Amino acid sequence: MRLDHTAALVTLWAAPLYAEGPTAAFVGQLDLSQGQELLARCHDVCRWYGEVIRDRKHFLSHFIQKELATRAEQCQVIIPAAGVSPLALELLLSQQDNVKKVIEVDIAGTAEKHQLYSAVAPHLADRIACVTADITTAGFSAGMLEAEGGYEPDVPAIVLFEGISYYITEAQLRRAMGVFRSAQQQNMIVLEHLLPCALVNEARRSIPAAIFRTIGTYVGLSNIRCYSPARVEALFQSVRCSEVRHYSSTDMERVRKGKPQRFVEDGDGWIGCAVGAV
Repeated sequence: MRLDHTAALVTLWAAPLYAEGPTAAFVGQLDLSQGQELLARCHDVCRWYGEVIRDRKHFLSHFIQKELATRAEQCQVIIPAAGVSPLALELLLSQQDNVKKVIEVDIAGTAEKHQLYSAVAPHLADRIACVTADITTAGFSAGMLEAEGGYEPDVPAIVLFEGISYYITEAQLRRAMGVFRSAQQQNMIVLEHLLPCALVNEARRSIPAAIFRTIGTYVGLSNIRCYSPARVEALFQSVRCSEVRHYSSTDMERVRKGKPQRFVEDGDGWIGCAVGAV
């Protein structure tokens, strides 16, 4: 499965997390050649940027696994704009009894991705639905997910928006989040996002600015969207969530490494994660 430039770049950064078992087999089937030149350009900006991505991905996987383990009933996991991350395998391998199903959504490549799941983990593949849809359109709805992916509105869901808030408008993100509103606030949204440069310590803010300028120039993206904690809270409130928990790059590094090393203070990092019930 050949990946585009940005998907290959992120996978190259994240690959050390997937060193064994079905996740390693999955990543081993991916053609990452399109990301090599972009990786070299990003290394020219910051050679340790892969640590940021690995902290992020490890944290999100750990957080969802922990949440699943504490639930009294099985949950669905929904991953809009899922890309090629093997997170579905991670969750099913570690929390098999607590996950009813995983539904991934993306604009392309979903059939090929499911074939890879079937090849590397045939015992789990039937619990993963890969739905082809554009989450920025009106066609993305609970009804569509029910019809195409087996989504069950009455079953609690954990919904992960990772790496997508950078590239779509706030209105599109709000509408996609709103798909998962429930009368009993039984669903949880996990939103990963970038912080505005003004909230990053001055000594560090040039790093994300240069990385995303490099990526944007290379693949033709000119507008990367960032969210302050206040803006994130307003976004969650717009989908009827009244309480939001925030996590920083410091929290992410602590979960992966035991203690902060590069991101000792919250302002040292530029990635945030917000969690709320809807």
